[in-house]
Amino acid sequence: MPSSSASNNFNLLRLLAAVAVLFNHGEFLYRLSLPVPFAGHSLGAVGVYVFFFISGYLIAQSWERSQGVLDFAAKRVGRIFPGLIVATAFSVGVVGAAMTTLPQAAYWRHDTTWLNLINNAFGIATVQVLPGVFEHNPFARAVNGSLWTIRYELLMYALLVPLAIWGIRRSRFIYLISAAILALIWLTVATRPGADLLATAPDWLRDMWSVKDITALGVYFFIGSAFAQHRVSSSGWMGGIGVLALLLAAWTSHPSLIQLGLWLGVPCCTFCAAHLGAGWLRGRPHTDLSYGVYIYAFPIQQALTQVCLAQGWSLGVCLVLSLAATVCMAVVSWFGVEKPAIEWTRRSLRRHPRLTHHTLNNGVNISP
Repeated sequence: MPSSSASNNFNLLRLLAAVAVLFNHGEFLYRLSLPVPFAGHSLGAVGVYVFFFISGYLIAQSWERSQGVLDFAAKRVGRIFPGLIVATAFSVGVVGAAMTTLPQAAYWRHDTTWLNLINNAFGIATVQVLPGVFEHNPFARAVNGSLWTIRYELLMYALLVPLAIWGIRRSRFIYLISAAILALIWLTVATRPGADLLATAPDWLRDMWSVKDITALGVYFFIGSAFAQHRVSSSGWMGGIGVLALLLAAWTSHPSLIQLGLWLGVPCCTFCAAHLGAGWLRGRPHTDLSYGVYIYAFPIQQALTQVCLAQGWSLGVCLVLSLAATVCMAVVSWFGVEKPAIEWTRRSLRRHPRLTHHTLNNGVNISP
Protein backbone atom coordinates (compact mmCIF):
# COMPACT_ATOMS: atom_id res chain seq x y z
CA MET A 1 0.00 0.00 0.00
CA PRO A 2 1.20 3.57 -0.55
CA SER A 3 3.02 5.12 2.35
CA SER A 4 1.10 7.66 4.39
CA SER A 5 3.03 10.62 5.75
CA ALA A 6 2.41 9.36 9.29
CA SER A 7 4.27 6.09 8.71
CA ASN A 8 7.59 7.41 7.41
CA ASN A 9 10.20 10.15 7.68
CA PHE A 10 9.90 11.56 4.17
CA ASN A 11 8.87 15.02 5.41
CA LEU A 12 11.91 15.13 7.69
CA LEU A 13 14.28 13.88 4.98
CA ARG A 14 13.03 16.42 2.46
CA LEU A 15 13.46 19.18 5.02
CA LEU A 16 17.01 18.02 5.80
CA ALA A 17 17.76 17.86 2.07
CA ALA A 18 16.50 21.43 1.61
CA VAL A 19 18.61 22.62 4.56
CA ALA A 20 21.64 20.83 3.06
CA VAL A 21 21.10 22.79 -0.15
CA LEU A 22 20.83 26.00 1.90
CA PHE A 23 24.11 25.38 3.72
CA ASN A 24 25.89 24.36 0.54
CA HIS A 25 24.69 27.48 -1.26
CA GLY A 26 25.72 29.60 1.72
CA GLU A 27 29.30 28.45 1.32
CA PHE A 28 29.12 28.85 -2.45
CA LEU A 29 27.71 32.38 -2.26
CA TYR A 30 30.57 33.38 0.03
CA ARG A 31 32.94 31.93 -2.57
CA LEU A 32 34.46 29.42 -0.15
CA SER A 33 35.88 26.15 -1.44
CA LEU A 34 35.07 23.40 1.04
CA PRO A 35 35.38 19.61 0.77
CA VAL A 36 32.62 17.75 -1.07
CA PRO A 37 31.32 14.31 -0.05
CA PHE A 38 31.76 12.85 -3.53
CA ALA A 39 34.07 14.15 -6.25
CA GLY A 40 32.03 16.42 -8.51
CA HIS A 41 28.95 16.17 -6.26
CA SER A 42 28.45 18.72 -3.49
CA LEU A 43 26.33 18.30 -0.38
CA GLY A 44 23.66 20.43 -2.03
CA ALA A 45 23.68 18.20 -5.11
CA VAL A 46 23.14 15.13 -2.92
CA GLY A 47 20.20 16.95 -1.33
CA VAL A 48 18.69 17.44 -4.80
CA TYR A 49 19.17 13.72 -5.54
CA VAL A 50 17.27 12.88 -2.35
CA PHE A 51 14.47 15.19 -3.46
CA PHE A 52 14.16 13.52 -6.86
CA PHE A 53 14.15 10.00 -5.45
CA ILE A 54 11.46 10.82 -2.87
CA SER A 55 9.52 12.74 -5.50
CA GLY A 56 9.54 9.75 -7.86
CA TYR A 57 8.29 7.52 -5.06
CA LEU A 58 5.45 9.81 -3.95
CA ILE A 59 4.44 11.02 -7.40
CA ALA A 60 4.05 7.45 -8.67
CA GLN A 61 1.73 6.83 -5.72
CA SER A 62 -0.16 10.01 -6.52
CA TRP A 63 -0.66 8.78 -10.08
CA GLU A 64 -2.05 5.47 -8.80
CA ARG A 65 -4.59 7.36 -6.69
CA SER A 66 -5.55 9.71 -9.51
CA GLN A 67 -8.61 9.21 -11.69
CA GLY A 68 -6.98 10.35 -14.90
CA VAL A 69 -4.48 12.69 -16.49
CA LEU A 70 -6.43 15.88 -15.72
CA ASP A 71 -6.88 14.86 -12.09
CA PHE A 72 -3.17 14.12 -11.76
CA ALA A 73 -2.14 17.31 -13.58
CA ALA A 74 -4.43 19.48 -11.44
CA LYS A 75 -2.88 18.12 -8.26
CA ARG A 76 0.64 18.70 -9.56
CA VAL A 77 -0.15 22.27 -10.65
CA GLY A 78 -1.84 22.97 -7.33
CA ARG A 79 1.23 21.74 -5.46
CA ILE A 80 3.99 23.41 -7.46
CA PHE A 81 2.81 26.71 -8.87
CA PRO A 82 1.05 28.69 -6.10
CA GLY A 83 4.13 28.57 -3.87
CA LEU A 84 6.46 29.16 -6.81
CA ILE A 85 4.52 32.19 -8.06
CA VAL A 86 4.47 33.83 -4.62
CA ALA A 87 8.17 33.07 -4.06
CA THR A 88 9.00 34.61 -7.43
CA ALA A 89 6.96 37.70 -6.57
CA PHE A 90 8.84 37.88 -3.27
CA SER A 91 12.20 37.69 -5.08
CA VAL A 92 11.26 40.42 -7.54
CA GLY A 93 9.01 42.65 -5.47
CA VAL A 94 10.69 42.43 -2.05
CA VAL A 95 14.29 41.25 -2.35
CA GLY A 96 14.97 42.74 -5.77
CA ALA A 97 13.22 46.03 -5.06
CA ALA A 98 15.02 46.39 -1.72
CA MET A 99 18.50 45.50 -2.99
CA THR A 100 18.60 47.13 -6.42
CA THR A 101 21.00 50.01 -6.97
CA LEU A 102 18.62 51.54 -9.50
CA PRO A 103 15.90 54.07 -8.65
CA GLN A 104 12.63 52.27 -8.00
CA ALA A 105 10.96 53.73 -11.07
CA ALA A 106 13.82 52.54 -13.30
CA TYR A 107 13.80 49.10 -11.67
CA TRP A 108 10.10 48.60 -12.31
CA ARG A 109 10.28 49.95 -15.85
CA HIS A 110 13.12 47.62 -16.79
CA ASP A 111 12.15 44.78 -19.12
CA THR A 112 14.34 42.31 -17.20
CA THR A 113 12.30 42.81 -14.04
CA TRP A 114 9.15 41.57 -15.70
CA LEU A 115 10.94 38.91 -17.74
CA ASN A 116 12.37 37.47 -14.54
CA LEU A 117 8.95 37.47 -12.90
CA ILE A 118 7.21 35.69 -15.78
CA ASN A 119 10.06 33.32 -16.55
CA ASN A 120 10.41 32.04 -13.00
CA ALA A 121 6.70 32.03 -12.14
CA PHE A 122 6.14 29.62 -15.03
CA GLY A 123 8.88 27.32 -13.75
CA ILE A 124 11.31 27.95 -16.61
CA ALA A 125 13.93 29.68 -14.43
CA THR A 126 16.42 30.55 -17.16
CA VAL A 127 16.39 34.28 -16.31
CA GLN A 128 18.13 34.68 -12.97
CA VAL A 129 19.10 38.36 -13.00
CA LEU A 130 17.33 41.52 -11.93
CA PRO A 131 18.50 45.02 -12.87
CA GLY A 132 20.97 46.43 -10.35
CA VAL A 133 20.59 43.47 -7.95
CA PHE A 134 23.55 41.60 -6.40
CA GLU A 135 25.92 42.91 -9.06
CA HIS A 136 28.87 42.99 -6.64
CA ASN A 137 28.18 39.83 -4.66
CA PRO A 138 30.83 37.07 -4.84
CA PHE A 139 28.36 35.08 -6.95
CA ALA A 140 27.14 38.05 -8.90
CA ARG A 141 23.63 38.80 -10.11
CA ALA A 142 21.85 35.45 -9.62
CA VAL A 143 18.66 36.00 -7.62
CA ASN A 144 17.18 32.51 -7.17
CA GLY A 145 19.55 29.94 -8.56
CA SER A 146 17.75 27.01 -6.94
CA LEU A 147 14.72 27.21 -9.23
CA TRP A 148 16.43 25.49 -12.16
CA THR A 149 15.42 22.08 -10.77
CA ILE A 150 11.71 22.94 -10.97
CA ARG A 151 11.58 22.50 -14.74
CA TYR A 152 13.31 19.14 -14.44
CA GLU A 153 10.80 18.08 -11.81
CA LEU A 154 7.94 19.07 -14.12
CA LEU A 155 9.59 17.17 -16.98
CA MET A 156 9.67 14.03 -14.82
CA TYR A 157 5.92 14.34 -14.27
CA ALA A 158 5.39 14.67 -18.02
CA LEU A 159 7.52 11.59 -18.68
CA LEU A 160 5.81 9.52 -15.98
CA VAL A 161 2.30 9.94 -17.43
CA PRO A 162 2.83 8.20 -20.81
CA LEU A 163 4.98 5.56 -19.14
CA ALA A 164 2.24 4.85 -16.63
CA ILE A 165 -0.52 4.83 -19.28
CA TRP A 166 1.25 2.97 -22.04
CA GLY A 167 4.24 1.27 -20.50
CA ILE A 168 2.82 -0.45 -17.42
CA ARG A 169 0.35 -2.38 -19.60
CA ARG A 170 3.32 -3.85 -21.46
CA SER A 171 5.89 -4.29 -18.71
CA ARG A 172 5.63 -4.21 -14.94
CA PHE A 173 9.27 -3.10 -14.91
CA ILE A 174 8.72 0.00 -17.05
CA TYR A 175 10.05 2.42 -14.42
CA LEU A 176 13.20 0.36 -13.86
CA ILE A 177 13.66 0.06 -17.62
CA SER A 178 13.28 3.83 -17.95
CA ALA A 179 15.87 4.41 -15.22
CA ALA A 180 18.27 2.00 -16.95
CA ILE A 181 17.83 3.72 -20.33
CA LEU A 182 18.45 7.14 -18.78
CA ALA A 183 21.55 5.78 -17.02
CA LEU A 184 22.92 4.42 -20.32
CA ILE A 185 22.31 7.77 -22.03
CA TRP A 186 24.11 9.57 -19.21
CA LEU A 187 27.07 7.19 -19.38
CA THR A 188 27.27 7.68 -23.14
CA VAL A 189 27.14 11.48 -22.95
CA ALA A 190 29.50 11.68 -19.96
CA THR A 191 32.21 9.42 -21.38
CA ARG A 192 32.23 10.52 -25.02
CA PRO A 193 33.40 14.07 -25.79
CA GLY A 194 31.08 15.76 -28.24
CA ALA A 195 28.22 13.34 -27.54
CA ASP A 196 25.92 16.07 -26.20
CA LEU A 197 22.59 15.50 -27.93
CA LEU A 198 21.76 19.22 -27.67
CA ALA A 199 25.07 20.51 -29.04
CA THR A 200 23.43 21.83 -32.22
CA ALA A 201 20.19 22.97 -30.57
CA PRO A 202 19.21 26.66 -30.38
CA ASP A 203 20.66 28.65 -27.48
CA TRP A 204 17.32 28.95 -25.69
CA LEU A 205 16.91 25.18 -25.70
CA ARG A 206 20.42 24.56 -24.37
CA ASP A 207 19.78 27.16 -21.68
CA MET A 208 16.72 25.23 -20.56
CA TRP A 209 17.89 21.64 -20.73
CA SER A 210 20.99 19.57 -20.15
CA VAL A 211 20.96 15.95 -21.27
CA LYS A 212 23.26 15.04 -18.38
CA ASP A 213 20.92 16.66 -15.86
CA ILE A 214 17.76 15.14 -17.39
CA THR A 215 19.25 11.67 -17.33
CA ALA A 216 21.09 11.87 -14.00
CA LEU A 217 18.08 13.26 -12.12
CA GLY A 218 15.67 11.06 -14.05
CA VAL A 219 17.40 7.92 -12.79
CA TYR A 220 16.71 8.90 -9.17
CA PHE A 221 13.11 9.80 -9.99
CA PHE A 222 12.25 6.57 -11.77
CA ILE A 223 14.04 4.40 -9.23
CA GLY A 224 11.73 6.04 -6.71
CA SER A 225 8.75 5.33 -8.98
CA ALA A 226 9.83 1.70 -9.25
CA PHE A 227 10.03 1.42 -5.45
CA ALA A 228 6.42 2.63 -5.27
CA GLN A 229 5.19 0.41 -8.11
CA HIS A 230 6.68 -2.75 -6.63
CA ARG A 231 5.75 -1.92 -3.02
CA VAL A 232 9.37 -2.22 -1.92
CA SER A 233 9.88 -2.64 1.82
CA SER A 234 12.82 -1.30 3.79
CA SER A 235 15.31 -3.87 5.07
CA GLY A 236 18.74 -4.14 6.60
CA TRP A 237 20.30 -5.57 3.45
CA MET A 238 19.04 -2.59 1.46
CA GLY A 239 20.71 -0.21 3.89
CA GLY A 240 23.93 -2.22 3.73
CA ILE A 241 23.98 -2.12 -0.07
CA GLY A 242 23.31 1.61 0.03
CA VAL A 243 26.15 2.29 2.43
CA LEU A 244 28.57 0.18 0.38
CA ALA A 245 27.54 2.00 -2.79
CA LEU A 246 28.13 5.40 -1.17
CA LEU A 247 31.51 4.25 0.14
CA LEU A 248 32.42 3.23 -3.40
CA ALA A 249 31.33 6.64 -4.69
CA ALA A 250 33.40 8.38 -2.00
CA TRP A 251 36.46 6.18 -2.56
CA THR A 252 36.74 6.17 -6.35
CA SER A 253 37.73 9.06 -8.57
CA HIS A 254 36.13 7.66 -11.73
CA PRO A 255 33.10 9.82 -12.66
CA SER A 256 31.04 6.89 -13.95
CA LEU A 257 31.65 4.77 -10.85
CA ILE A 258 30.83 7.74 -8.63
CA GLN A 259 27.56 8.25 -10.49
CA LEU A 260 26.66 4.56 -10.34
CA GLY A 261 27.42 4.51 -6.61
CA LEU A 262 25.18 7.51 -6.02
CA TRP A 263 22.35 6.13 -8.16
CA LEU A 264 22.33 3.00 -6.02
CA GLY A 265 23.36 4.43 -2.65
CA VAL A 266 21.14 7.50 -2.41
CA PRO A 267 17.84 5.64 -3.05
CA CYS A 268 18.68 2.71 -0.78
CA CYS A 269 19.92 4.84 2.12
CA THR A 270 17.12 7.39 1.76
CA PHE A 271 14.43 4.73 1.70
CA CYS A 272 15.85 2.97 4.75
CA ALA A 273 16.20 6.25 6.62
CA ALA A 274 12.56 7.03 5.78
CA HIS A 275 11.44 3.96 7.71
CA LEU A 276 13.79 4.10 10.68
CA GLY A 277 13.18 5.55 14.12
CA ALA A 278 10.75 5.30 16.97
CA GLY A 279 7.03 5.61 16.44
CA TRP A 280 6.91 9.13 17.85
CA LEU A 281 9.35 10.29 15.14
CA ARG A 282 7.39 8.92 12.20
CA GLY A 283 5.51 11.56 10.25
CA ARG A 284 7.26 14.48 11.93
CA PRO A 285 7.26 17.29 11.11
CA HIS A 286 3.57 17.13 10.21
CA THR A 287 3.98 20.16 7.95
CA ASP A 288 5.97 19.96 4.73
CA LEU A 289 8.30 22.97 4.91
CA SER A 290 10.88 21.57 2.50
CA TYR A 291 9.49 23.20 -0.64
CA GLY A 292 9.27 26.59 1.02
CA VAL A 293 12.83 26.30 2.31
CA TYR A 294 14.01 25.34 -1.15
CA ILE A 295 12.33 28.15 -3.09
CA TYR A 296 13.09 30.96 -0.60
CA ALA A 297 16.60 30.13 0.55
CA PHE A 298 18.65 31.43 -2.36
CA PRO A 299 17.28 35.02 -2.64
CA ILE A 300 17.34 35.39 1.14
CA GLN A 301 20.93 34.13 1.27
CA GLN A 302 22.04 36.43 -1.53
CA ALA A 303 20.54 39.43 0.26
CA LEU A 304 22.09 38.48 3.59
CA THR A 305 25.42 37.71 1.93
CA GLN A 306 25.52 41.28 0.65
CA VAL A 307 24.63 42.65 4.09
CA CYS A 308 26.95 40.36 6.05
CA LEU A 309 29.97 40.96 3.82
CA ALA A 310 29.41 44.72 4.04
CA GLN A 311 29.32 44.43 7.84
CA GLY A 312 32.30 42.07 7.98
CA TRP A 313 30.26 39.27 9.52
CA SER A 314 31.35 35.66 9.16
CA LEU A 315 29.84 32.91 7.05
CA GLY A 316 28.51 31.31 10.24
CA VAL A 317 26.50 34.40 11.13
CA CYS A 318 25.19 34.61 7.57
CA LEU A 319 24.11 30.95 7.61
CA VAL A 320 22.29 31.27 10.93
CA LEU A 321 20.46 34.40 9.81
CA SER A 322 19.66 32.85 6.43
CA LEU A 323 18.30 29.66 7.97
CA ALA A 324 16.12 31.55 10.45
CA ALA A 325 14.69 33.89 7.80
CA THR A 326 14.17 31.06 5.31
CA VAL A 327 12.35 28.83 7.80
CA CYS A 328 10.08 31.75 8.71
CA MET A 329 9.23 32.29 5.04
CA ALA A 330 8.71 28.53 4.58
CA VAL A 331 6.20 28.51 7.44
CA VAL A 332 4.35 31.46 5.91
CA SER A 333 4.45 29.77 2.50
CA TRP A 334 3.06 26.47 3.79
CA PHE A 335 0.24 27.83 5.92
CA GLY A 336 -0.52 30.90 3.80
CA VAL A 337 -0.09 29.59 0.25
CA GLU A 338 0.79 25.92 -0.29
CA LYS A 339 -1.62 24.15 2.06
CA PRO A 340 -4.61 26.38 1.13
CA ALA A 341 -3.83 25.83 -2.57
CA ILE A 342 -3.70 22.05 -2.12
CA GLU A 343 -6.97 22.04 -0.20
CA TRP A 344 -8.62 24.30 -2.80
CA THR A 345 -7.47 21.91 -5.54
CA ARG A 346 -8.95 18.94 -3.69
CA ARG A 347 -12.28 20.73 -3.23
CA SER A 348 -12.32 21.74 -6.90
CA LEU A 349 -11.68 18.17 -8.02
CA ARG A 350 -14.55 16.94 -5.84
CA ARG A 351 -16.88 19.30 -7.69
CA HIS A 352 -15.86 17.75 -11.02
CA PRO A 353 -16.61 14.02 -10.76
CA ARG A 354 -15.50 13.43 -14.34
CA LEU A 355 -11.98 14.34 -13.25
CA THR A 356 -12.07 12.49 -9.95
CA HIS A 357 -14.71 10.21 -8.49
CA HIS A 358 -14.05 9.24 -4.88
CA THR A 359 -10.34 8.46 -4.41
CA LEU A 360 -8.62 11.72 -3.65
CA ASN A 361 -5.18 12.16 -2.09
CA ASN A 362 -5.25 11.34 1.60
CA GLY A 363 -3.79 14.33 3.41
CA VAL A 364 -2.03 17.27 1.85
CA ASN A 365 1.64 16.29 2.02
CA ILE A 366 2.20 15.90 -1.71
CA SER A 367 5.79 15.95 -2.87
CA PRO A 368 7.10 19.13 -4.52
